[in-house]
Amino acid sequence: MENIRFNYRYRDAHNYKQFGSLIFSNATGISVDKATALLLPKLISEEFFVPDEWGLPRLHASPYNPAVDHEWHEFEEFELTDESAGDLGDVVGFLERLSPPSL
Repeated sequence: MENIRFNYRYRDAHNYKQFGSLIFSNATGISVDKATALLLPKLISEEFFVPDEWGLPRLHASPYNPAVDHEWHEFEEFELTDESAGDLGDVVGFLERLSPPSL
């Protein structure tokens, strides 16, 4: 069974981008399309999220300046992978734990 990679990025105030990915186990064999469909309603404008609220690492590589930078990260995509899963657990459990954004 393939694991599933969560790809995301951060754009700072100067539009510099940092990219990251996390690999979840995929014990149920959920498809990329289904995982994406479950995630989209939990994103801000079907694209953004605050990693701290989800227990995910931030991608701020350069010094963070709260006066001009922001916390929002961008979901890029899910993809299947043969890479080993990290210690984040199963992707379905992760998706079930997320709440819709509160704005």
